[in-house]
Amino acid sequence: MAKQITADIHGMTATEAKKHIERLISAAPADCERLVVIHGCNSGTVLRDTVRRGLRHKRILEIIPTFSNDGETSVYLKGK
Repeated sequence: MAKQITADIHGMTATEAKKHIERLISAAPADCERLVVIHGCNSGTVLRDTVRRGLRHKRILEIIPTFSNDGETSVYLKGK
């Protein structure tokens, strides 16, 4: 089973969330293939849009909405 990390960014500003996620990606072990970001879906779209459109990191392979849950986004990672 692929190794993954989960991050809950409820209550953060867009800037805080972006920095937090990018730090998690930098610190993630080389065998971590997926970061599941829980951003919620009932209080606006700022956090969702930050995750889906605003993240920049050399390890990001692909960012895909979790279609079974609009409040989550999966960030797939390359190895280090």
